[in-house]
Amino acid sequence: MKKKIFICGIHTECCSYSTLIQNKKDFEVLSSKKLLKYINFPYSKHENITFIPNKFYRSLPGGPVDKKFFIKTINNITKGLTKSKPIDGILLIMHGAMYVKGISDPEGFFIKKIRSKVSKDCKISLSYDLHGQMTDTIIKNIDYFAAYKTAPHIDVKQTYYRAMKMLINGILKNKKNHIIWEKIPVLVSGEMSSTIVEPCKKIYENLNIFNKIKGVNDCNLLIGYVWADTKRATASAIVNCADINIGKRICKKIALSYWNNRFKLVYDMQSYKLNRIFHVINKKRFTILADSGDNPTAGGVGSRIDVLEHVFKNKIQNTLFAGIFNEEIYRELKNKKNRIVIKDTFSKKKISISIDKFYLKNDNAIVTSNYNTIIFTKYRKPFHYLSDFKELNINLKKYKILIVKSGYLSPELKKLKADNFMILTDGFVTQDFKRIKNFYREKPIYPFQKKFRYNIAI
Repeated sequence: MKKKIFICGIHTECCSYSTLIQNKKDFEVLSSKKLLKYINFPYSKHENITFIPNKFYRSLPGGPVDKKFFIKTINNITKGLTKSKPIDGILLIMHGAMYVKGISDPEGFFIKKIRSKVSKDCKISLSYDLHGQMTDTIIKNIDYFAAYKTAPHIDVKQTYYRAMKMLINGILKNKKNHIIWEKIPVLVSGEMSSTIVEPCKKIYENLNIFNKIKGVNDCNLLIGYVWADTKRATASAIVNCADINIGKRICKKIALSYWNNRFKLVYDMQSYKLNRIFHVINKKRFTILADSGDNPTAGGVGSRIDVLEHVFKNKIQNTLFAGIFNEEIYRELKNKKNRIVIKDTFSKKKISISIDKFYLKNDNAIVTSNYNTIIFTKYRKPFHYLSDFKELNINLKKYKILIVKSGYLSPELKKLKADNFMILTDGFVTQDFKRIKNFYREKPIYPFQKKFRYNIAI
């Protein structure tokens, strides 16, 4: 008789400080063949398994998830699970940094609910973003765990494969697995822990070396998510192992390798405040600037205008802003306005600009004003791919400066022949951690507190 694997998940990253509440309209839902295609697993090699793609809810990172929507979503998934029983295994695709007001551990809440609907023999494998967060509740209710090992994330599908492969081996071969984890009292941004620069480059490379040790199945390191004021917000080391003693030793080694390098955690590009950045760049070279404090892929709204205001005030030209989220401006331009007033949702400041020309395309308004171009988006949108510009008939070679709402740059933008800088702007996902509220986060934790010991011994 064929074994059955149920596939589902909720994937989002939530800034607890953001005013943007995520609801049904913010989530894309993949199901059936679309979900199987998205996972991109070689299903045909496993004819003895029936894969049941239920629903995978995913959104661009933002603010808190509406509690009623969250509960309804869980109920929709568990109804599908109940109808599909008996189930031999479940692949859960999660992010790990969800925030729902009134539920301290949303992922744990969801996973515990899933566990309660299946038999004790049903195995659960969990896939995570490396910016996710771990809890005891999650560990107690899963059998396998796999997280991304790259930031920027270029191993998403490989991570799904690892999680699915461990699950299949557990079901068919009854492969022994224990999950060991250690909290690490360090919590920095993804921009300070990119895996393309040291020290994280080496730390993450070492995970694959540890995987070759007998008794170890799969090693992971979670950086955590800094822009949510929650108790579970920490870094953590997680090891899948056949031998508990070896797993504990390796888990502590991973935790210490990150802890011992905490003072070396740096941005992967030069970074300056807004009042300094335009004095630093080489105006003869094409330059990409990342507006980090308003990065929508970290949970920012993407609507801040402080950089735009600075450019216009200082008469800087030949600049492309990609983009600024403002549905109201988009609607106004459909009525052919020649001047617009833009309001910053974070600071409430307003600026007025004249319009030389504009056109609408793919839910974007591309505006030219004083020899600069601004892309106003109807929906929140990051510009990570060259196709994002090509689809809007924008030639990057026409500009000297490209400003994107981002922290570390996407791989495609990073590969361009350009100088790269990050602007340390204010916003819901500011890099200035001293300015964000810190009521519930565990203490002590670096860099919020710096003079303390981490009592862990191998």
